[in-house]
Amino acid sequence: MADVLKSSFPVSAKVGAGLINNVHTDVAVLGFSNCVVAIVTQLMSIGSIIKAVGTSAAASTQDAFYDAQLTADQLSTSADVPVEVKFVLGNSSATAASSLYQVLATHIYQHRREKDPLDSRPLIIGIGLELPREYKLSQLDDDAGQPDPGEFLVTMRAIAKLVDECYAQ
Repeated sequence: MADVLKSSFPVSAKVGAGLINNVHTDVAVLGFSNCVVAIVTQLMSIGSIIKAVGTSAAASTQDAFYDAQLTADQLSTSADVPVEVKFVLGNSSATAASSLYQVLATHIYQHRREKDPLDSRPLIIGIGLELPREYKLSQLDDDAGQPDPGEFLVTMRAIAKLVDECYAQ
């Protein structure tokens, strides 16, 4: 991980960089009062913006008898938080890349909630990753074999760790 630059005005922000699978990866995390924005790019740009919201937390906050401590206790004993993931901008078509981006957004959201169960802010993530050609093709294309999503797991964990290091509270 390269140096992390911090700023707290007007919103908390941290910017960092690191090598993931020998590819330079830039990360910026901005902590707004109503959401967390993370930008992850290996391309010096982003191709998709995805919103991840914890579904149980979103439903619970609308309940008149919402108890934040009870919800935090329940979430802290659960390894996974149910997450609703939706493309805000970008192509959500049936490609392995779009599926991987959704898994990555879910993983980062769950990882963040695991670290701080009381933080139920939605995650807005802009992603631009250098992916092999097979990930970019429609799943309906026959000319390339289906990529193994397990290969992306190491990359996903490294990205989540980099985002965590830049997490702005």
